[in-house]
Amino acid sequence: MLQSTLKITLAAGCICASQAAAAQQAPGLAAAIDAFAASFASGEGATVASHYAADAVLLPPGAARIDGRQGIAQFWDAVFASGVTDLVLETTELDVLDEAAIEIGTWQLAAPDGTGGTVTPRGKYLVVWQQAEDGTWRLDQDIWNADPAE
Repeated sequence: MLQSTLKITLAAGCICASQAAAAQQAPGLAAAIDAFAASFASGEGATVASHYAADAVLLPPGAARIDGRQGIAQFWDAVFASGVTDLVLETTELDVLDEAAIEIGTWQLAAPDGTGGTVTPRGKYLVVWQQAEDGTWRLDQDIWNADPAE
């Protein structure tokens, strides 16, 4: 579902002490999460996809599994072309496991409603981050879904 684009806002005030401690265990992870979020403002699939591992897996709701950066870039290009904007993600849990981290959070965005207006769906996500040998953190697995309409 294209409504589930991701524009992440990682606010320090939204992360509890245990999550802040997890981020301290993984230098560079918080910066990688912020950079990924900021990449959505570009409106370019390739820019967003550059934050994923080369062999990453994207599991969008209502769509087939997407493997690799090229396919992920094409997916995000389609999302941007559909008019999705203003995505906000908020990390609610962050667990660091050596060279991997699991991030859970919530998202919301603005999307065209088909009648000239805008809807603001909300949902939740789970991302598995992997740390490369050079210390860079990249999204390895990314899945999300929408909450029921209110």
